[in-house]
Amino acid sequence: MEKKIRDIMVPAGEYTAIAADASFKDAVGLMKKSFCPKEGEPCTGHSTLLVFDNNMLVGLLTLDDLLKAIEPQYLKGKTYRGWTVDTAWSIPVFWEGLFTDRTYEAIDKKVSDIMSDVEFRVDADDALIKAVYGMGKQKILILPVMEEGRVVGMVRSIEIFREICELVLGEEASVLSLNNIINSKQPAATLLKQS
Repeated sequence: MEKKIRDIMVPAGEYTAIAADASFKDAVGLMKKSFCPKEGEPCTGHSTLLVFDNNMLVGLLTLDDLLKAIEPQYLKGKTYRGWTVDTAWSIPVFWEGLFTDRTYEAIDKKVSDIMSDVEFRVDADDALIKAVYGMGKQKILILPVMEEGRVVGMVRSIEIFREICELVLGEEASVLSLNNIINSKQPAATLLKQS
């Protein structure tokens, strides 16, 4: 019998929540605690924050959203910091210090301005294929799982992948972590043959 989403979801309590009106700086601090809880060790926690407004899930804030908040904007024909950019520019210009400037400019942005809206949700008793559809439709790798109008978990692409492995390979497949490959003195192809 095929599993339901509730069988593979990660409980919502394992994720960190943030208010929609919190700042970029607040979000960076919470994501660091969630994703990289121990200084000097690999970041292996959750890199998604659940964004709430009035006790309702309104969005997800991912590492990708934080990066988009500081990425250089397309400047063609615009004014940036008092300079009018020539309309002949067709790509952003990258200069030393731009990363620092863009990061400091983002500090006071609100989470609601940089989060990904939740456009697709799945129910805990839905079939796995509905999560596959939702991830493809929204072009994201994580979806909220609902039950009786509240968030009870998150389903990620990695859980879907594990189910694919189980079906295709006939058993739970061992997936090499990037750390195993990096820390090994053997070529990745050798490690794959051993697994």
